[in-house]
Amino acid sequence: MKTNSLKRAFALGLTLGWLLVWGCGESRLPFAGTYRSLAPFADSGYIDLHLKENGEATWSLAQEGKSFKLKWRVADGRLWFYTKEGGLMIATPGEGGQYLAVDLTGDWHPGCPPQQCINFKKVQTGG
Repeated sequence: MKTNSLKRAFALGLTLGWLLVWGCGESRLPFAGTYRSLAPFADSGYIDLHLKENGEATWSLAQEGKSFKLKWRVADGRLWFYTKEGGLMIATPGEGGQYLAVDLTGDWHPGCPPQQCINFKKVQTGG
């Protein structure tokens, strides 16, 4: 009986610790809102990126009628996007969060080739 109580207490502590670590990232508030790519992507129209304050996001190709869900957080001054399957994209904000540079290679650097970077501008504030 005592062993089951210890197991439950350990599981609860582990869960609370995980939630505390995940929640201690930088504030999402300055970046929440809707962004639109500055240029069409691969002849498929513009990409809309909607970032909610709760860490949910939607990446949409309106012209194609396609979208997928992401999770996001802020750490080390960058936005980290995660897909359900475990994929990762990193965005570097500019001008106080008015612009995002999403590097599809995994490493952001200024002036990356247009085929590997998507630049976004915030078109609506709030999530």
